[in-house]
Amino acid sequence: MSIQPEEVTLGLTQHDLVPDEESAGPALSRRARFGRGGRWYEFRLGARIGLVVTVILILAGVFASLIAPANPLHLFPQTAQGPSLHHLLGTDLDGRDVLSRLIYGSTSAYEGVGIAMLVTAIIGVPWGLIAGFGGKAADEGLMRLADVFFSFPALILSIGIISVLGPSLVHSMVAVGIAFAPSIARLLRGATLPLRRADFVLVASSLGVRRSRIVVRHVLPNAIAPILVQMFALASIALIIQAALGFLSLGAQPPASSWGNDLATAYTYFLSNPTATIAPGLCIAIAAWSLSALGDGLREVFIFG
Repeated sequence: MSIQPEEVTLGLTQHDLVPDEESAGPALSRRARFGRGGRWYEFRLGARIGLVVTVILILAGVFASLIAPANPLHLFPQTAQGPSLHHLLGTDLDGRDVLSRLIYGSTSAYEGVGIAMLVTAIIGVPWGLIAGFGGKAADEGLMRLADVFFSFPALILSIGIISVLGPSLVHSMVAVGIAFAPSIARLLRGATLPLRRADFVLVASSLGVRRSRIVVRHVLPNAIAPILVQMFALASIALIIQAALGFLSLGAQPPASSWGNDLATAYTYFLSNPTATIAPGLCIAIAAWSLSALGDGLREVFIFG
């Protein structure tokens, strides 16, 4: 029976890059266990809390129709009213229940973050792989293009892209994803460069394995850990930028529930119902912190052990 080149290279990859756990020390052993199906409770306490909070907020958005006490678009006769038994967080200027809008706002918040991270990965991962594995000319050209993107703050660049695409939740988060893509590309390029001369890559090339197959099957899996960590860090920033764009009426458009939109409206009647301003601000802060804490936990497991 003949041996396929892919089988040989796969064996070399696992042998070269996964050390013996007993001789690698506690840090590498912990990473190896996590990479082979480690448990989420190996995270530090802050990361575990972040994971729980993130899951709760996502589930609240998914089951908003079952959890919310009222329709977020229903107009009650009581306007700008403080907390009461019928409206636990009060009502806004139009008489809509604030708590219901916060719960439904979780849906748009995490949908927006998901869109931004998907666009970031679709653009940034090929960008970084081509720069790191495509030769000197491709590397120089793509990294200079990344420098052009880095010269603009993400929020300003997003506003510029939205001005072309038009204001909406999808357009705003696509713009954020485009603004974030160069950071993923640069990080992946840095992780890919040392692997170009790795033994398993050289052996695979000598056996005639296609370059694209080497990159997808062997290089990318061994360079993906820092990318996952960075994606969670960017997700927390994306959520804050989404709220800022909503505050500027460049994200989800009224009357859709959005933490940024609701915050922009609520501060105009702060004295009548301060809870309506404080609540969406807390939701934004807690959601962003939970994603950031989860990213910190992944960083410790994948990078520092």
